[in-house]
Amino acid sequence: MYISDLDRINARLAIEGKQNQSDIIKLILNDFSVDAKTRFMAVGERYYQGEHDILKHSFQTSQVYDTVDDPDNPGKAKDIISTVTNKNNSNMHNIHPFHRLLVDQKVGYAVGKPPTISVDGDKAFETAITDRTGDEDFSDMLVDWGKEASNKGIGWAHPYYNPDGSFAYDIIPAGEVIPFYDSEHQRTLEDVVRFYTFDVVKNSQTTKRYKIEWWTANDVTYYVEDEQGRYLLDASYPTNPAPHWWNVTSVDGMERSREDMSWGRVPFIPLHNNSEDTSDLGGQDGDGQPKSIKSLIDAYDMISSATTNNQIDLVELYWVIQGYGGEVAAQIAKKLQINKAVTVEGGENGNVTAQQVTLSVEERCKWLDMLRHDIYHFGMGIDTSDEQLGNNPSGVALKFKYTQLDLKANPLILKLKKALKELFWFITEDINRKQGTQFDSSKIKVTINKTMITNDNETVQMIMQSRGLVPDKTLLAAHPLVDDVNQAMKDLEEQQQKQDERRSKIFGNDDVPPGDAGGQNAGSE
Repeated sequence: MYISDLDRINARLAIEGKQNQSDIIKLILNDFSVDAKTRFMAVGERYYQGEHDILKHSFQTSQVYDTVDDPDNPGKAKDIISTVTNKNNSNMHNIHPFHRLLVDQKVGYAVGKPPTISVDGDKAFETAITDRTGDEDFSDMLVDWGKEASNKGIGWAHPYYNPDGSFAYDIIPAGEVIPFYDSEHQRTLEDVVRFYTFDVVKNSQTTKRYKIEWWTANDVTYYVEDEQGRYLLDASYPTNPAPHWWNVTSVDGMERSREDMSWGRVPFIPLHNNSEDTSDLGGQDGDGQPKSIKSLIDAYDMISSATTNNQIDLVELYWVIQGYGGEVAAQIAKKLQINKAVTVEGGENGNVTAQQVTLSVEERCKWLDMLRHDIYHFGMGIDTSDEQLGNNPSGVALKFKYTQLDLKANPLILKLKKALKELFWFITEDINRKQGTQFDSSKIKVTINKTMITNDNETVQMIMQSRGLVPDKTLLAAHPLVDDVNQAMKDLEEQQQKQDERRSKIFGNDDVPPGDAGGQNAGSE
């Protein structure tokens, strides 16, 4: 994704005359840190958390331009810029988390309902795989995976074994994962370098250092940064490089033997947000300027915040005092401030009048409405404040409303299906190893159940009319009352089994229904 292959890294180091592992790691980390997509990962995450650029802007500070004599060129003037700070100005910052709304909307649309997982012709395998993926932890992982990819352009799932031997998986922050693909086709993941920081306290001073995990298809090597910034083998791991996991044999709670095990492939699974691995917030062009909706959100925040501060600082009424000297005018102003009224004596030119200040926000509101429309349009989402969504529109009208969101979510859904098949390979390997089975993960079929506002009456009518033409599992996935299709199928089977048992107790033979002329025992006890 960011660094194509290790051959290029080694070639650069050979030219520089550096070939030790520490230098390789330093070069990898440096290249990753300066990559444009890597830098924008933090921006996507920051905006999702509501930490917008507007928070860095001060409405108490302004730039003043002035023209002064140029001391270096007598007789000529030059322009200077100075910064003026007025602490009396309001400094409110209005945050509008459009990015978070759009990401949550897309992820909820794609994985708000658990996917339907089935295995044609192998009920035992289907039960085994759905038992592993039918809980809340799996659904929660899919949501986190989708958010990570939407915010940063890519999300990484990491399957592993806990110390107790239980299989687990976790989402690793994309800013901590550096992948290396095969040089020829850039498709096979050959190595992954994962890095993260830890705190070192020395002489009451806390510093941050890096820990490195270098994963291959067969093992993992652990490195740690020392005081000189060198990367050395981490001595806290007795075996280094280490296998992916240990197969431990214990007798009466005592370890008798252990066997080093590996997956035979790098245990990191990418979920690409799209083919370009760009964030939903956008990206940056060659000049570092933001693209897509980030600039629109920044403009919305700026206009809203500036308008709010202007309203707070607005002096609704000010007085114009004419024809009086400075001392008298000051006395008049003081009386006005205290008494809200004043009696004055003066000549024909004396005058005290009140002027009212009004701030028109209508044009700014129109501009904000336009920006809001553009954010949802170019962000390919649905503005839920749209009154038409609450007027019970038909299914066709609702589908039209969802067109943009559907187009945006489809690339993620396609990538998710591919990523899930890779994850299911690891889960299937664990099942086969522990149960002694030989299930084939390539037979697993994944159906993503999109979540959208629907006209429930129309949907249910369509489902009823489709019975016998469409598989029951597909119809259940479309039913507005069903969230987990696999669980619904299990509940229906249990319900049918209980009904059959009741019929058998009542009629004695549930193979022959009551009133059947061919049933000799029909109706008998």
